[in-house]
Amino acid sequence: MAEYRDRYGDICRAGADVAAVSVDEPMKSENVRQRLKFLFPLLCDTKKEIVTAWGILSEKERGGIAIPSVFIVDRDLRIRFASVDRMVARVPASAVADFLGSGMKPDTPISRRRVFPRPKDFLEALKKI
Repeated sequence: MAEYRDRYGDICRAGADVAAVSVDEPMKSENVRQRLKFLFPLLCDTKKEIVTAWGILSEKERGGIAIPSVFIVDRDLRIRFASVDRMVARVPASAVADFLGSGMKPDTPISRRRVFPRPKDFLEALKKI
C-alpha cells in the first residue's frame, strides 16, 4: 500500500481515488494510516462482509484477513479491472496509474510484479506476529 501512497497524486490526476479495506478495528487502521502517511482512507470491515462478498477473504491467515487486491470501479459502479493478488506478486500502482491515464482502455497491459519487502517493513511485520 505504500506504493499507492507514493503514486496517489498520479492516480488522482488521472481522475480517480484510492481507498483501502482492512478487517482491523478502526483505531488500529487509523494508526496504520497515520504511521504510513496514507492520504487515502483505510476503511474498516471488521465483520468481514465486504471482503467475503468480493471473494478476497483469506480465512486461514491470522483468523481471516483481506487478500491484497486491486479493483478499479468506474463512475457507473462497473468493475473495469480486478486483480486478486498474492503477498509476493502484486499489481504495481504505476500500472494502475497508466491504466487510468489511458482512459481505462481494456488493451492497456497491467501485470503483477514481485514484491520484496524493505528490511524495515519486514522487521515491522515480524513485530506483529
